[in-house]
Amino acid sequence: MHTIITRVVARGYPARARMPTTEETNPNEVKRPRLTMDATPDTPDPPRANDRFIDQTPGDDAEHPMRELFESWGLPDRFVQGVSPSWRCKLVPLARTEDELREHAVRGVPTLASPEYARGVFDAMSASGGGEDSSGDDAAPTRRDAVSWACDSPWSSFPRPKVAMVGGWGAPGSHLLSDRYMRMVRSFAEVVDGDEPLNLQMFHREDTAVPVLPTHLTWPLPEFFDNDRSGGGNETRTMATTETPGGSAETTAMDADGNKTALPAQGAFYQPGGVGVPLDMATRLSAAGALTWWHLDDCGEFVFQVGLPIDRDAAPRAGTNPMRRKDGGELLGPTGKPVCKLFVFASREDYEWIAQDGVMNQTMKQTALDLFDTPTHYLPSVSELTEPYSSAPLESEKGAEFKAGVKGGVTGGGVSGGDTRRTRAKLPTFWVAPLECGGCPLLSPPNWIHCVLTVRDCVMVEERRLSLAFLDEVLYFQRRMTRWCEPPVQYRFIREDLTDETRCAAHVVAPLLRMLGGTSVAARCRARNSLKTLTSPDAGYATSDKTRAEIVNALNDFETWLASDAGAECRDFIARDTRERAHGTLLSAMRREGEKNVHSLGAFDQNSENDGAPFAAVVHEKGRPRWGPVRGTREEAAADRKTMRAAVKEGSLDALLKRWRGHLEESRSTRN
Repeated sequence: MHTIITRVVARGYPARARMPTTEETNPNEVKRPRLTMDATPDTPDPPRANDRFIDQTPGDDAEHPMRELFESWGLPDRFVQGVSPSWRCKLVPLARTEDELREHAVRGVPTLASPEYARGVFDAMSASGGGEDSSGDDAAPTRRDAVSWACDSPWSSFPRPKVAMVGGWGAPGSHLLSDRYMRMVRSFAEVVDGDEPLNLQMFHREDTAVPVLPTHLTWPLPEFFDNDRSGGGNETRTMATTETPGGSAETTAMDADGNKTALPAQGAFYQPGGVGVPLDMATRLSAAGALTWWHLDDCGEFVFQVGLPIDRDAAPRAGTNPMRRKDGGELLGPTGKPVCKLFVFASREDYEWIAQDGVMNQTMKQTALDLFDTPTHYLPSVSELTEPYSSAPLESEKGAEFKAGVKGGVTGGGVSGGDTRRTRAKLPTFWVAPLECGGCPLLSPPNWIHCVLTVRDCVMVEERRLSLAFLDEVLYFQRRMTRWCEPPVQYRFIREDLTDETRCAAHVVAPLLRMLGGTSVAARCRARNSLKTLTSPDAGYATSDKTRAEIVNALNDFETWLASDAGAECRDFIARDTRERAHGTLLSAMRREGEKNVHSLGAFDQNSENDGAPFAAVVHEKGRPRWGPVRGTREEAAADRKTMRAAVKEGSLDALLKRWRGHLEESRSTRN
């Protein structure tokens, strides 16, 4: 139990072109939602005098100082004052059409989607009973509050207690197997009516009567996520639905003899035959201030999640949670609705900035960036990251050139004359996704490490699906997982279907071959990539000689077609598929993470001629990384680490880094 929960929060929580035209899609497919953003499903309430606003434009590629942004949004001081001015972020895009959503999914970018995809969820919540109708007027339109819906309903109490996480559980420096910040709760109400922020992610099993609202999510991009099993081979299990007391469908599994069985923990609902593999569904109730620390999702899957609507006039909950705003004000998101959660993502390339797996394995403690408490002088500056790199010892007088803020034409925090060509590395730029109550759902890509801050008491529902079009992401996660001392329990589709020749042929290969021969440019190109991944010698997936030959023949035929005039659009797509181009580099860089306890800051610089230079030593205090000076060689950085380790033991690391980066001011926010 401890092992599973630990990894769940630490790294794998229970646990990305031209797009095809309308004529290129399957004319027989189910009608998709109308994806205009001219109006949201429900008109938001007028803002109030004490509301705060997210008025930055989603997806406009503008970088914002994270600290200033969080302060302007009125976040608690705990999540503002310790944020370094060096950190920058941008808002995730809001896709107004399915074509835009497809482009972002292929690029691997977190994306907000049209609220129409969640319309079924909102309607099901209104119709499911439970909670209070706060309108108080039979003639008035029904307005349901999600928190009341969960806490004041017949299904609020659980037959068996469930594990909730205290806000901030799994923080850097905490022991991997610690249960100090876990609480057993017997109802939804216990999560929000206490005196500390709790977070309960309740996966839908047969031990509750909670309506399964995630079944009402409409997934976009059927060419990637459709779970239609027609033609998918022999099934060993099928779906059955029964009615819960709340009136919504409950999914259960049936064995080959027609006997009802419990849904397996962290398992696929059924053997799929479509390109989308349903994995799990959850309802999550969270109290204001709950923080879920850095983690990956469980197997390289996509997650589709949405916040449920709230009533701003609902009666306040009990308890004295200090993170709950007392003035009734809300943070309003891009569509004018209250924000329930802020997701902070880091791209796959920036993983090592966030988590240092080797140190975690050695210490059995959570080892990751404390975004809310890392002083600026613990981070490399722009001047350091710009060639030529310093080779001066930490205590050398030559460090005066840094203290003066001048090196190689670099002054202050910027690059002289705007020349960025000599800066081979930079601090990560984070992506922030504001999830609204009753607003736009969020499509989260695989393998983006992220943390989640709950802004107000709220309910969120989610479904997880693996896409056969992105098997390279599954392989990446499995490679990452082998580096963890406490790996997660993988979903049954990964453990069974990909490792059994018969199942793999029917449930993986057959759908991919159909996709390869389809009409969608994006789907065909992604199928090509997944089939190549499936037959990769070191992948370890189960394909018989016959199946492998079938795949090779299909790929050879596709490559011949690809080289012809008819394949021009697909060639163009492949040339621009950053995910495919980055895959090999990601795996290569992963293998060298933490070598000599040094961070290769230029690991993804294709032009680097020196083993991924520049480098910086990394030491840890209470599980939190601190970076030494930027060097041109791994050996120089490794020597720095010895000095820094001695300073950690003496309790003088802070003073040492202040001397090294003494020219930096806490107010500095300019960087490349």
